[in-house]
Amino acid sequence: MSEGSQPLQNLEAQIEARVQAIRADRDWWPCRRGCDACCRHLAHPPELSPAEWTRVDAAVASLPTPIQAVVAQKIEALLRQSVEQTLGAAVVCPYLDEQAGACRIYDSRPLACRTYGFFVARDHDQYCGQIETEVNERGDAAIVWGHAESI
Repeated sequence: MSEGSQPLQNLEAQIEARVQAIRADRDWWPCRRGCDACCRHLAHPPELSPAEWTRVDAAVASLPTPIQAVVAQKIEALLRQSVEQTLGAAVVCPYLDEQAGACRIYDSRPLACRTYGFFVARDHDQYCGQIETEVNERGDAAIVWGHAESI
C-alpha cells in the first residue's frame, strides 16, 4: 500500500456509504456506472490529490497503448486550453470514452467523480439537472446529502 492511499481509501469508504444510503430507497437515482452526463459537462478540468494522481496514473498505464495515447492527447488539449484561457463553458473529462459513454478508469476515478451527484456544498449544489428534475418531481426532501466541503 503506497503512502497516502489509506486515507484515500477511508474517504472512499465514507463516500460509498453516503452513496449507498441515498440509493437505498431511490432505485431511480441516475448517478451510477454508465451515466456520463457530468463527465461531458465539467465546470473545469479534474483536480486531484497526489494520492489520486498516483492511482489514476496507474490506471491509465494499464490501458492499451493506443488508448493511453488518446487520453494523453485529451489531457494535452485541456492543458493547452487552460494555459490559453480558452476552456469552454463545459469541459469533457479526458478519461471518458465518448463513444461508449463510459469512464476508462472507473474503478480508479477521483473523489470528485465519486461525490458528484451525492454531495452538496454551502454555496452550490453539486449535481446535474437530471437529479434536480427527478428530486423536484418526486418531492424527495428526505435526502441526506453528503457535505462536499468536508471531503
